[in-house]
Amino acid sequence: MMRPSKTEKSERMPLPSTSKSFAAYSSRQESRDHVPGLWDHRDRLIILALTLLCAFTRLYRIGRANKAQWDESHFGKFGALYVNRTFYHDVHPPAAKLLVALSEVLAGHNGTFNFKGEYPPYVNYVFMRMFNAAFGITLAPLAYLTCRQLRMPVGFAAMAGLFVTMDNALCVISRFILLDAPLLAFTAFALMMLACFYRQRRQAFSAGWWRFLLMTGVSLGLVASAKWVGMFAVALVGAYTIYELYEMFCDTHVPVHVYLKHWAARIVALIVIPLSIYMLTFKIHFMVLNRYNNSANFMPMGFQTKLIGNPISQQPYDVETGSSIRLQSHVSGAGYLHSHTHQYPAGSMRQQVTGYGYADGNNLWNVQRRLAAENVDGTRGAMSEAIPGPIGHGDVIALHHNSTNTYLYADTGHEAPVSKQFKEVSAVKADSAEAARLNMLWVVEIVNPEKRMDDGHVHPLGTPLRLRSLMGNCVLMASGDRLDKNWGWGQAEIACSSSPDARTQTGSKYLWTVERHINKAQKSVNLGQYMSSSFLRDFAVLNRQMWLTNNALIPDHDKHNVLESDPLSWPFMIYPMRMVGWDEASIKYLEIGNPLLWWGSAVACLLFPVQVLYWLVCWRRRCLAWRANEFRSYIEGAAILWGGWFLHYAPFFAMGRVTYLHHFLPSLYFGILFMTYQVYFATSWYAPRSTRSVLVILSAAAVGVFWWFSPLTFGWDKPIKDLWGMEWVSSWPVYEDKLAI
Repeated sequence: MMRPSKTEKSERMPLPSTSKSFAAYSSRQESRDHVPGLWDHRDRLIILALTLLCAFTRLYRIGRANKAQWDESHFGKFGALYVNRTFYHDVHPPAAKLLVALSEVLAGHNGTFNFKGEYPPYVNYVFMRMFNAAFGITLAPLAYLTCRQLRMPVGFAAMAGLFVTMDNALCVISRFILLDAPLLAFTAFALMMLACFYRQRRQAFSAGWWRFLLMTGVSLGLVASAKWVGMFAVALVGAYTIYELYEMFCDTHVPVHVYLKHWAARIVALIVIPLSIYMLTFKIHFMVLNRYNNSANFMPMGFQTKLIGNPISQQPYDVETGSSIRLQSHVSGAGYLHSHTHQYPAGSMRQQVTGYGYADGNNLWNVQRRLAAENVDGTRGAMSEAIPGPIGHGDVIALHHNSTNTYLYADTGHEAPVSKQFKEVSAVKADSAEAARLNMLWVVEIVNPEKRMDDGHVHPLGTPLRLRSLMGNCVLMASGDRLDKNWGWGQAEIACSSSPDARTQTGSKYLWTVERHINKAQKSVNLGQYMSSSFLRDFAVLNRQMWLTNNALIPDHDKHNVLESDPLSWPFMIYPMRMVGWDEASIKYLEIGNPLLWWGSAVACLLFPVQVLYWLVCWRRRCLAWRANEFRSYIEGAAILWGGWFLHYAPFFAMGRVTYLHHFLPSLYFGILFMTYQVYFATSWYAPRSTRSVLVILSAAAVGVFWWFSPLTFGWDKPIKDLWGMEWVSSWPVYEDKLAI
């Protein structure tokens, strides 16, 4: 879309703008905050009509499939775990999953169904789906209100709401128990609040200005707490905020104290409030999930001991000679210190020592104190029989692997199998010559113990350890790398760092905790009474684990997955996604969008940079013909919508994790609104007398295409070959999976 130019202009025309993009002081010109789309009776009728129409598309035959569909098996199960208060781990923040749990509570679910297979009679899955669909229904009125805030007339704003209603992909994703409908609703809400705040910028510090600034912050907290994709909405608001603050900085009419007040207001509203809401959802998450599950193993020990039914609170208190222990690395995913009968394929070719994430007998090590702390400077007697008594800071110990009769051994003469900068750690037979060397001895160093366990002795859970080889003077560590799957089964690499700094390091890779302690000579005590727990620490650990788990979801390019797709294919919908099985007897759902809306929005968004470049060239050539304030009126709204599309789409190209078509839906929402915005301005510039025809033709086309693909949106239970004319693009997996191997 190119604005007409006037080549006869003889002098360069600046891009027109208002003298100020906002006012630094409150305006008293309006007696109330005028919000287009909220006060007018006609607007309310259109909002009602759009809401009812959107409700029909989201609710029609919503209970038809009586089995858990697609990711309902995941998110429905998570909701059930909230109902029975059992801890679990997932890559997404809690807010949307808490809403799923709320729907299950309201539906009367008791938390016993695991969302696999057919729904039993006592699970009101129809209500749960309707509850989730309610968030999808809000998209149409929110789209209308947003467009009205961006100065679009009633007809085009209504068409935007209709487009959102008539997109098959946005519709089908809202019809199941998933997180995407709340995410889309909160994204749309954040965009609307930003648009409302944008319209209030001339009334700085007025009641309306504060209202929409604070509500923008609330919306950011909600969208970021639903899925981390919501952070892209935070980025959009952040970019707009930087733009506003920069313009104020360049405006010499704004006093310094007013400028600082603007900064303070935005820090509170757009940083403190969203962060508080985000943290609050985790606080609720922790408060509800108070029962133990083994997925909590990565959480701090103090947190685990507070969970009902945890298996680690009741243990003997003092680790001593003869105790069997299970050492857990502080590196997320490294698991427990482990050994098995297999050998390294290179290096010493001795028995492997690895990190293994599951508890089994090969993780148990018998502790033998060989030298007291006060005698560490001398090695005489270190190879003698074990010394009875508790293990303390500075003691020299040997770790005997119970199931293979071997000792933990550090060998500075060989490099670690993967991380060559470190030394190899292996296990040597108890009756071998190596077992008589000092390499199998380790100095115990207690690091930052729990205050109530700080007595110089090693105790389970609360005394993190650093184990330093007596001979090699290197520190036992989990390197963070993985062994080869062919000989190391992808287990974590355990190595020994001889770096001069390693002896004083307190990083997670160098630390170990006695997670399990077995000693029949001692009685078990409640270790929970010695352990402390901090919400901030638990919050940080869980978010870090979410990040690591999310990054571990990498695609396997050697295997075909019908669900996965590449971001490059999304805008033009090259490969829609089958959401369920495709056999003839099943009810088939295809995540396919409305091609008219997907392709149209893709073209509009991809050509926008070219359009802006054309204007810049025209401006430099002195042939740009904008009326006063016309450019700013257009470009600010366009920048918000296009920026939302770009920020919700482009980051996926930098992600290493597996991606799916539904990841594009928030970007699509922005794209549909931007396309409508472009159509409105193009019509007003080039064909103002054809406005009604444009509205009728495009609206009718969108409705017609939606209806055409609606069988795959509402569910098709007949043989797919009976559904004619659905494969508009040869790569679409309607009749067969073209990429199947």
